[in-house]
Amino acid sequence: MKSTVVDWRKGNSRPPPRFNEPSAVYDKRTLTIKDRSATLSTINGRVAVKYVLGDYQKSYLDDDDYQKRMGTLHYREEQDAFYLHIVIKKEVEERDGDKVLGVDVNLKNVAVTSTGSFYDGGELLWGQNHYFRVRRSLQHKGTRSAKQVLRRLSGRENRFVLNRLHTISGRIVKEADAHGCSYIAVERLTHIRERMDNGNDQIKRQMHNWAFRELQEMLAYKASEYGIRVEEIPPAFTSQTCSKCGHQSSSNRNSDGWFECNECGYSIDGDYNAAKNIGLKLLTLPEGKRPSGLGDGHLALKSGILNGNGDYTACDISSPDRESTDKPTSSQ
Repeated sequence: MKSTVVDWRKGNSRPPPRFNEPSAVYDKRTLTIKDRSATLSTINGRVAVKYVLGDYQKSYLDDDDYQKRMGTLHYREEQDAFYLHIVIKKEVEERDGDKVLGVDVNLKNVAVTSTGSFYDGGELLWGQNHYFRVRRSLQHKGTRSAKQVLRRLSGRENRFVLNRLHTISGRIVKEADAHGCSYIAVERLTHIRERMDNGNDQIKRQMHNWAFRELQEMLAYKASEYGIRVEEIPPAFTSQTCSKCGHQSSSNRNSDGWFECNECGYSIDGDYNAAKNIGLKLLTLPEGKRPSGLGDGHLALKSGILNGNGDYTACDISSPDRESTDKPTSSQ
């Protein structure tokens, strides 16, 4: 609500938020959370309920390091079922260290890391396009039953997207942990949709549905469990700059997303190049804007590390990252 009002005051067009799913927010006074049950305040008094749990939920509820805080009760009409989303809190110390994982997010690849993992966006785009076509057909019918199906479809699409983003963000955080990173660098993507509006209706629709903010928020809270910090950097020229020699030109990257430097000839996947630039940008931010614990810092690569001065140290000298022109292995 607040961000919508701010946008209106700036003269930006934005529809008001809508809340379609019946839900109720509970705090400590109105909700008592136990390991296998809960009691909730209702207009008819206190109600005791038992959970239907999977192993994932049990692992958190049974972990004494987590404090159970509050929750939101959701009702799904198509299932005639209630879901209780519980907020849990755990004190975690931020880890020491100066190693950074750079992450680029976009439409073609949901995410690409500086260590060479590609999280393909094809399945996500296919699913969103599928739901769009079905929605358009139902909207054209305009019948009462079609509107009911539309409501069910909306929830199904949201769950499809969120499930995919949860999987990707979790794997990125585990990758950062495996490489001993204390920081994950991402771009500050405020108003990215407006900046990338090229007049193409399909691209405009895909940009509108692009859940980059949700992905970055998931990264932040999942990383915090490991003591890893997610830091935003200014996005300017990360796609146009050569991560090897630093030359910046709009013609370095072609329309297919491949990067080839006009200056040194370095040739590599454009999203991978951008991921390395994002990490390097965090390392080279001026004093005062850079995280205090980062120090000089190093960028995690698929076969070594790189510092802010461009000095590379290979973990395996037989295959140095900076000489590779092959697209790294995809991660699903």
